[in-house]
Amino acid sequence: MHPRDVATTVLVTAVWGVAFVGIKEVIAHGPPVTLAGARFVLGGGLLVPLVRRRAMLPPPPGRRVRPLRGREVLLVALLQTTALYGLGFLGVQRTTAGAAALLLNTNPVMVALLAWPMLGEPLGPTSLAGVVLALAGVATVSVHSGLGSPGGIGLLLGGALAWASASIVLKRMGSVDLLRLSCGQMLVGGLPLLVFGIVSEHRLPHPTAASVAWFAFLVIPATAVNFVLWFRLLERYSATAMTSWLFLIPVFGVLAGAVVLHEPIGWRVGAGGLLVVAGVLLTQRQASREEVIVSAA
Repeated sequence: MHPRDVATTVLVTAVWGVAFVGIKEVIAHGPPVTLAGARFVLGGGLLVPLVRRRAMLPPPPGRRVRPLRGREVLLVALLQTTALYGLGFLGVQRTTAGAAALLLNTNPVMVALLAWPMLGEPLGPTSLAGVVLALAGVATVSVHSGLGSPGGIGLLLGGALAWASASIVLKRMGSVDLLRLSCGQMLVGGLPLLVFGIVSEHRLPHPTAASVAWFAFLVIPATAVNFVLWFRLLERYSATAMTSWLFLIPVFGVLAGAVVLHEPIGWRVGAGGLLVVAGVLLTQRQASREEVIVSAA
């Protein structure tokens, strides 16, 4: 990779890691589901002009994309926006930001598990070892750790499962316009969150200057800008090469939680985090093959 692209990749993963702190700060001052929906409706709206401009340009050399089908956008939107971020925001509310970053980013491990029954890709010895390590890490972070309630941990693992299911769907879709898909999934998946939140949460945000700044961070750098940068990198490099960097997201998430929110990095976070990251790295070689992964943060 070109050094500039390496720097961009590290920046993208850092922003997605810090976003867990942003979510924690924002939902402390408002209804989580409503704010999750607002984030993606606004973020998707910012991408609309870019998608329209891109539609008038020829595809990148050597890259063919097929038109998106409406039901494909709907399915990815429900899994990778509505379910992932609905469960994710509710889960972050009930755990530390660092634990949330670790648990939600077990996605590659779940992809490896789902790929066996759904794609006929059996687990190899390396991937199986990765699954075992990641499960041990999840147990270390989750069981009697004081890092979150059982309900919060369950919500985050449910979000990771929804994200993994979306990854399987994306793998089956083949080559499509990822920027158009991302914009569509944000708008289509964010609207149900926004409507459901308004109807069910019966709360108005009580913003502070800090929470407004964090919300702007979630909408602009962590959503609109990061997705554009990520998809441009995917156009230059293989999905396998790019997804191997995603292990940095929980690392940045844990560090940001410690620095900004003063969350302790005890032995459970340290040991569990190392086990999760090791498991993700081992399983990613199988889970990322010909697959597009979009971050959850």
